[in-house]
Amino acid sequence: MAETVQYRLERMIPELEEFERKGLFNKVEIRSIIKKRTNFEYAIARRIVKKIDFLRYIEYEMNLDMLRKKRKAQLANEDDDKSRVTEYAIKQRINGLFKRALVKFNGDVSLWMQYVDYAKRSQANNVLSGIFVSALQHHPRKAELWILASSWEFEDNANPSAARVLMQRGLRLNADKEDLWHEYFRLELLYIEKIKLRRRILGVDEQSLEQQRKEEEERAMDVDESDENTIRLPTITGEDVENWNEESSERKTVKKMEASAAEALKEGVNPILNGLLAKIVYDNAIEAIPNDLDFRTKFVDIYRMFSDSEEGINHVYETIQRDMQSNPIARSYLAQRHLFSKVKQSSENDTSRYIGTGEPAFIPAIKACVEDFNQAVQEVPTSKMFELYTEFLLGQHNFTFEENLKLYLSKVLQRAFKLARKMDVSSPVLSKNHVDSLLEYDEEKAKSVVTKAVEQYPDSSDLWNKRILLCGSDDDSEEKLFQEALKKCPESIDLWDFYMTSLDNRWNTAVAMGNQEDAAETLDKLYMHAAEQVTMLLPSLSTGPDDRSQIKDLVLCSYVDWAKKAKGIIGARVAYKKIIQNLYPTYGFYQKCLSIEKEENDNNSVEYLYEMATRLTNHKEEIYQMYISYLREQKKFKKADHVLWKASKEVPNFQLDN
Repeated sequence: MAETVQYRLERMIPELEEFERKGLFNKVEIRSIIKKRTNFEYAIARRIVKKIDFLRYIEYEMNLDMLRKKRKAQLANEDDDKSRVTEYAIKQRINGLFKRALVKFNGDVSLWMQYVDYAKRSQANNVLSGIFVSALQHHPRKAELWILASSWEFEDNANPSAARVLMQRGLRLNADKEDLWHEYFRLELLYIEKIKLRRRILGVDEQSLEQQRKEEEERAMDVDESDENTIRLPTITGEDVENWNEESSERKTVKKMEASAAEALKEGVNPILNGLLAKIVYDNAIEAIPNDLDFRTKFVDIYRMFSDSEEGINHVYETIQRDMQSNPIARSYLAQRHLFSKVKQSSENDTSRYIGTGEPAFIPAIKACVEDFNQAVQEVPTSKMFELYTEFLLGQHNFTFEENLKLYLSKVLQRAFKLARKMDVSSPVLSKNHVDSLLEYDEEKAKSVVTKAVEQYPDSSDLWNKRILLCGSDDDSEEKLFQEALKKCPESIDLWDFYMTSLDNRWNTAVAMGNQEDAAETLDKLYMHAAEQVTMLLPSLSTGPDDRSQIKDLVLCSYVDWAKKAKGIIGARVAYKKIIQNLYPTYGFYQKCLSIEKEENDNNSVEYLYEMATRLTNHKEEIYQMYISYLREQKKFKKADHVLWKASKEVPNFQLDN
């Protein structure tokens, strides 16, 4: 190992001598460079080498090269030549370090990416192609490497043919990679866009040629016969025309070939310029990945970034209609396509956007969407299809401000719900949408609908929320509904949050009416009953432990918050001590109580809460860390040492954070 390191250090001598001769570094700095490089070389020459050692060495060399460039710019030596040792020695060493690192860690994709990034920044194009070849040999299943290599060939190396070949090879090995298909599709569209741009610059596109033809005709017609310099052409007779018509067959053939060549160059006729290659890529993509709607819609999004893409977008829509006719989400996507339009902004480009509600084209677009949705619910009469239809109508109804349009959408909504009932299609989401559609116009009917829906779907927390909201201002009936709802849906955090908010609103109303004493006693019982409910019911639920803890945290913390607001810090302490003694507190509950006590600067209460919190089986290490840190902040070092000893007994491999 020592001989190898010494050999590598000796190869640095010409470079270091050149640094000193040019005044880029002095003798002290060169000694420091030698020392650093020696340490790094020994680190990466070990039997068990670490990737971080290579990265630190590479980072040091990059920083050294940056410093060299800055000092060189300050010196501005006239005799400097880029071919000399100082210009390429450090870069060569960095490339060598990357290669040595990748020999050891060729399975690390991030290291390959860093090497590619450095080669790009240093403009080492001759090295990059070799890097990509090696990277793809080691990681042929990594789509990001194929995309990166193809992007470099197309954008930086100006070689679209090589970029296309790379994409095709990548897809042979990774036909299931969606990103690879999308990027190959984008590549073909970019290639066409570049050709069109070049044609516009050269003035050989259809629009430029048409404009040139018109200008020539205008110039031909605009002849001043009185001008002396004007040359009068001889008059053409009928005999001359007959002679011209009797041209040789060879001349006619040449003219036909010229006409066909000119016709082929037109953008509207040339299939390549019309996006034929992109269509072929898309067709192959959906053959490889057939039943993924999101995969197909991404092609539409890519199409919309380019000009003259309506034909390609319609082709995607046709394939979705053909292959996913019974998919409600696909039918919904196709129905809403009418709201998206391309707007011509200039002679060179156009942009895609959704039609605004104030535009004249919005109403016809909405009607087209409704027609497609009506056809979809007839052909796919499922609850999901009706849900998507009504959600679309509700969204448009809430988004628009034009009264006639809102009325039209409301009528269409009611027809949709009537059709669903006729087809005997229902679901909790559809019932909720029905209630939402009635709230603005007929609250009594909405109340009737939600009452029936709750009886039909008692496990839907969303319907219970609507039912409680429409019950009126009677606290007793509202409390009765809440208890029934929580009994049916004890796992719904939204319902528990709604209940806690309702209790807090009752307290605010009591304060406003000056009825705090009676309300405080009632609400204290309700909060405690809710805390007992979540403690008793939640362990038997099928929800995960995180969801249970979240619901319990919400209820217990809400109780303590209310107790502090209603009865002050003494009331909060009574509440949390009652919970600690009778129930099973959570880590989040203890955090809430500690934050309250720390605001009050009561050290005894804080220490009491930490002692109680250490009884928890989970988060024990975090609690001990915070407890010891708190005691040290309070200068209670003896007690902190005792707690540290206790933590080391209860927590395996406990280590105190600095």
